[in-house]
Amino acid sequence: MRTTEIEMPRDVFNFSGQTGIDTFAIEPEKMSIDFERYDDLAVHGLRLALEAVRRHADEFPFWQRRRRFGRPGADERVLLIAFLLQQLMGLTFRETEGLLGMVREYYDIDTIPDHSTLCRKLSSKRWCVLLGRFFERILSSLPRHKAVVATDATGYSGRKRSWRETSYAMKAKENWVKVHAAIEVDEFIVLSYRLTKSNVHESQMFKEVWQELPDNVQPIRSLADSAYFGNDCLAAARQCGATPLHAIKSNARDFREPETFYQKLASFARHWPKRFAALTAKRNHVETVFSMIDKALGYRLRCRSKDSRRNEVRCKLALFNLLQLAMRREFWC
Repeated sequence: MRTTEIEMPRDVFNFSGQTGIDTFAIEPEKMSIDFERYDDLAVHGLRLALEAVRRHADEFPFWQRRRRFGRPGADERVLLIAFLLQQLMGLTFRETEGLLGMVREYYDIDTIPDHSTLCRKLSSKRWCVLLGRFFERILSSLPRHKAVVATDATGYSGRKRSWRETSYAMKAKENWVKVHAAIEVDEFIVLSYRLTKSNVHESQMFKEVWQELPDNVQPIRSLADSAYFGNDCLAAARQCGATPLHAIKSNARDFREPETFYQKLASFARHWPKRFAALTAKRNHVETVFSMIDKALGYRLRCRSKDSRRNEVRCKLALFNLLQLAMRREFWC
């Protein structure tokens, strides 16, 4: 089969088979591009994002406790809008306070919280719970469907260099917020995540990440790199009903009579490398999602306390899913 030079949209990742060790066959009938649709998204992308923030902030149940006496507390709906807009625009707390004044009528805001209130609320335990619930609320709007899930980890900090530019030796020593995330490879959506320190290995959080998958998503295949190639990770994926196809170590042994699933997977990858590569080709989509988040929302954190830094990351992940869903027609139906 001869290769063809064409522009590659997202549908290029719909592989129909493998023709060589590093070459895949592409289905041309699925390569149709709706340029008019692309232009609409490029022109109205920011407006769709602002409208999606308003819609979900209005529908989200905060269950905020109201004081009967004394000074009334800040409206949590306004605080959520402020945190999301801050990540969307890449603003400081003072700049966010000024932005709320500009969009006051659009979001129907009565009282604008000052920058000190925004900073104090973002570091509270209350917002650790609220942002987690808001993330789950966004995913609950998805229809029930089957999905191929890829798992990997990335990190966020206040340093100028990103997670990918930092050596492995320095990552474990520095103060990073490490994100262990499960991604739906075909839709580029974050399904679940766990936040830890940078010295926590990926395989230790695999089971917890998969246990947090939403109920309306049924995983059918698990894709991951060789860091998750262990019996515990493979068993956790199988318990969720998925077939684990994790990359194997370069020095993995070949078993003549494999007994455990670990041995069967290693033998399958050794005996049928082309088929194994075709089934695991979409594993790098999780890296694509991390790059999309860094590009759109930034990889640096502004806060210093532990809870506020983690809440910043929660805002990034929830807002990214919101932006992805806002680009769909069915989201507004």
